[in-house]
Amino acid sequence: RAGAVYLYKTANALIENVRIRNFAGDGISWQITEDITVRNCEISGCTGYGMHPGTGSVGTAVENCHVFDNGSDGMFVCWRVKHSVFKNNRFCRNGRNGISIGHKDTDNLFEGNHICGNGSNGIYMRNEKPANGPHRNIYRRNRIEGNGSAQGGYDICIDGYAEGVTISGNVIGQAQEGA
Repeated sequence: RAGAVYLYKTANALIENVRIRNFAGDGISWQITEDITVRNCEISGCTGYGMHPGTGSVGTAVENCHVFDNGSDGMFVCWRVKHSVFKNNRFCRNGRNGISIGHKDTDNLFEGNHICGNGSNGIYMRNEKPANGPHRNIYRRNRIEGNGSAQGGYDICIDGYAEGVTISGNVIGQAQEGA
């Protein structure tokens, strides 16, 4: 549970204009929370995840954050993150996935994000059993480009059961010069 900023069983919190660099663990992690807002933050060089919303967190809002050059995923969404909005963020050049989502993470909106140059997948919907899949998430108007490496990876990878997912109005493909 190592996080430069760590929230546990917290409600109605705002993390704003915070810069985290080179932390040995996750940049910002919040577990068993309600109505957490993370806005205008920059997270880079962490050995774990840049952001780690999880364990039954409801009503999260992540807006206008720049999450880059972290050792693992830019954002690891895990264990029942629901009814949340992730908007106008940049998840770039992270060691593994830009955004990873899976176990019962449902009914979330990912809109206007730039997800580029990550080591594996841009967006990775993890392999879960049907009852545990990342269902009914919406991916709208994101720019997803240049993810993966010689070892593999995709801009968007659905690796299991994910019902009612909407992928709409995204720009997907190779990164352009100067992007």
